[in-house]
Amino acid sequence: MVYPMKPHDVATPQAATPKPTQAGTHVPTALALVAGADAGAGLRVCAERRAAHAGRRRLLRGPVALVVGALLALVAGCADDAGPATRTAPVTATVAATGGDLTIQPDWPKDGQAALSVDGVRTPLTSGTAKPTPTASVAKVMTAYVFLKVKPLAAGSSGPSFTISAEEAARSADRLRRSESTTPITAGESFTQRRALEALMVVSANNIAHEIARWVDGGDAAFVARMNRTARELGMTDTTYTDPSGFDPATVSTAADQVKLFGAAMRDPGFASIAGVPSYTDSARATKPNGNSLLGRDGVVAGKTGFTTPAGANLVFAAERQLNGRKHLIIGAVMSQHRGKTAAAAISESEKLLTSLGKP
Repeated sequence: MVYPMKPHDVATPQAATPKPTQAGTHVPTALALVAGADAGAGLRVCAERRAAHAGRRRLLRGPVALVVGALLALVAGCADDAGPATRTAPVTATVAATGGDLTIQPDWPKDGQAALSVDGVRTPLTSGTAKPTPTASVAKVMTAYVFLKVKPLAAGSSGPSFTISAEEAARSADRLRRSESTTPITAGESFTQRRALEALMVVSANNIAHEIARWVDGGDAAFVARMNRTARELGMTDTTYTDPSGFDPATVSTAADQVKLFGAAMRDPGFASIAGVPSYTDSARATKPNGNSLLGRDGVVAGKTGFTTPAGANLVFAAERQLNGRKHLIIGAVMSQHRGKTAAAAISESEKLLTSLGKP
């Protein structure tokens, strides 16, 4: 299914500046948080206690950021003074969306960072520190997006074919020794564009990510430069790509930036037709499931997982939700979940976040 732009989406990417203006961007018309009767006093106390941690939790960038940050300090911020972090009660927010304002209560993860948007609103709701963190394989969303911008793919098409290089085939053993995720390849093997994208998005094949870079731009350096230019065009000001696979921990981003990217990617027919594929069959005829176990349930229609030890568990996803009697597309990201050795922690936190928003 293709997800077209909503009326408040930006029609074309805008060049990023250090502090993007609101021109051409829809800012939610209403934002409200529920607080107790002693909100004024509580805000003053929390503001004093958390002056050095102003960026710890925030919902929106822009004109409402100061108000939101102060209210969040009342609801959740003072918990830092009481001891170890615990899961905070969901905070009620009213946000603009297609068909009118929506009231939601996101159940944010207690650790790491998360973000979500409704119907492609470019300024997402966020939680946690906004410090750029390693993306792991979530970087492959940009690799796929750039590939499709250069070589568009219709939803039902296989696209052009590409040949695996002898150089990349020879690197397979080294990649496996480094515990990189790969798919079996042989020198001279032919991959259609669709098959390559499925290997990239479904089984997170690092070797295919590097081959895509070669197919598009002749190698990693030029392709990574293109990835970073595209990030700037999308307003991803806290993102830096250093490789096409995300295995390099210097490839960093934020949950908010990844929500911007995934929202843009879901408007591409080729991407939308691949990001929710449940399995991939490799050249050895082995069928591997998509690493995102949320696909096909709880309204989740697309996503990309990532895990490395420096990054922790990451997930970016798209899910449909019935809110106020209308179907809406939620784009979300949960990052830097350092529990376990797989993407499972990010998947679990994403499921809790989605459940807090209502039913599909």
